[in-house]
Amino acid sequence: MAFDSLETTNEDFFDLREATIDATDSEQISAFLKTHGHIPKDGSGGAFGYGILTTQQLSAIMVSTTYAGVLDSEDQRNASDPRWHNHYVSLADIPGDPCESDPAVTSITFQSPGEVIVNKNKAVMSNLPAKFTGTNALTGAPLTLNPGTNVQNVVSFVLEPIFDDEDELVAVCVKDIRPADKAIKN
Repeated sequence: MAFDSLETTNEDFFDLREATIDATDSEQISAFLKTHGHIPKDGSGGAFGYGILTTQQLSAIMVSTTYAGVLDSEDQRNASDPRWHNHYVSLADIPGDPCESDPAVTSITFQSPGEVIVNKNKAVMSNLPAKFTGTNALTGAPLTLNPGTNVQNVVSFVLEPIFDDEDELVAVCVKDIRPADKAIKN
């Protein structure tokens, strides 16, 4: 289980120029993101994504991601499929500190709540419920995450898998977290 990551990136698609968030409905959120460059849809950008942070901070985050090499979403055809998909995730520092000062994914939904559409330098994350119950892709156990709709920030990030000597996945680190240049909340 491996995927290409970018430890840090200077790619224009990684920098969010503007994020417009519609959280007028207390039951769901939508976000319209504009980047400084063309967003790859074929896996050529490595493992990265965009996230919506609410008052729940790292305990419940709405994300749209792309990567090839890991099958962790019902939207993917197979592990080599880099299609964009959504997750609800929680992040934390984990024992043994494999991610150093960066947070690690501690839970992630296998289901893909809401929708994501990527076209040129735009990404639309829509119909994201304030609360979602599904299956934890890491453990297979039931998982409920409740980020709510009180958006605090929108960010981009890079994913970096950490493997042990037997090539077993130890952690997925979230690195190079960057806020949008401008965030507009409706």
